[in-house]
Amino acid sequence: MKERIIELDFVKGILISLMVLFHLTLFTTAYGWLTNWVYAFHMSGFLLISGYLQKNSHDFLQVKKAVRKIFLPYLVFEMVYLTGLAFMGATLGSQNHVELSWAIVTNRLFIEPIGTYWYLHTLFICVIVCFICDKFCKNTFVALLLAGCVLFILTMCINGLKWGNVIYFLIGNFIQRLNLKITYCVIPTMCAVIPISLISLYAIDLSREEISGIGLTYLMLSFLMALCFHVFSWVRNLSIYLGKNSLCIVLFSPIFTVLTKFYAPVLNFDSTHVLWAIISMFLVICMCLLGALICDKLKLSQLIMGNVMYQKYGK
Repeated sequence: MKERIIELDFVKGILISLMVLFHLTLFTTAYGWLTNWVYAFHMSGFLLISGYLQKNSHDFLQVKKAVRKIFLPYLVFEMVYLTGLAFMGATLGSQNHVELSWAIVTNRLFIEPIGTYWYLHTLFICVIVCFICDKFCKNTFVALLLAGCVLFILTMCINGLKWGNVIYFLIGNFIQRLNLKITYCVIPTMCAVIPISLISLYAIDLSREEISGIGLTYLMLSFLMALCFHVFSWVRNLSIYLGKNSLCIVLFSPIFTVLTKFYAPVLNFDSTHVLWAIISMFLVICMCLLGALICDKLKLSQLIMGNVMYQKYGK
């Protein structure tokens, strides 16, 4: 088992906070360029880290683990989200709205997931395909190449599976197969802020699906891992705490994010929407952590994913 790398938990904490913040519609609408910039690296960074942390094994228990820890939680929470949107989407003013029918629900669950759950959908497919290829190929790098080819074909058949997302998982998994610590390949340095600035200012098309996005993702991971040791200890510990709880935030945040519009009119005096966004991000993350804790107490976490969702501060 890999030794836990605190830099990765710190980075995950930053990225998951950005995920919550930039799914707040009023804020993202007001700051379009900033939204595009963050979207170019935040979830691609998550996928690269996920690929790196994915253990390559021929043991069928890996598939069972992936189903239990990724796919089942995805099915449960995506279904809850779809049901909520079907009955309350219009009332809550959500941009996403669905009708409940077997065809639509099946399509959303397996082909075109809605909300941030696309990440778990993509992650599960990548894990399963890599496992199958590892099972039939003795050479681990040939297996990864084959997995890349299979996943590329699947991206043409499954609308919710994007090659621009899959490639990051494969990059991270390639580093893992080299048996190197990620900090040897993504070198932490504060100097990364210089090329980050140049790409951000001069890239023609800033997207994670473009070369500019790959470069920005790599450099942001480099910068954030270095930043881990240049911030106050309480900031580092808080980000590490959120990083360890990133899964429960991914699972619960779409449910709570739509509720933030209820009190938006109260804060209309701030035309920048920054105050609303900060308050909403704080509340959504807190509710996600509370939801995970409640699921643990009620044994629902054990039922859904065979383990606890909530990770204690400093654990």
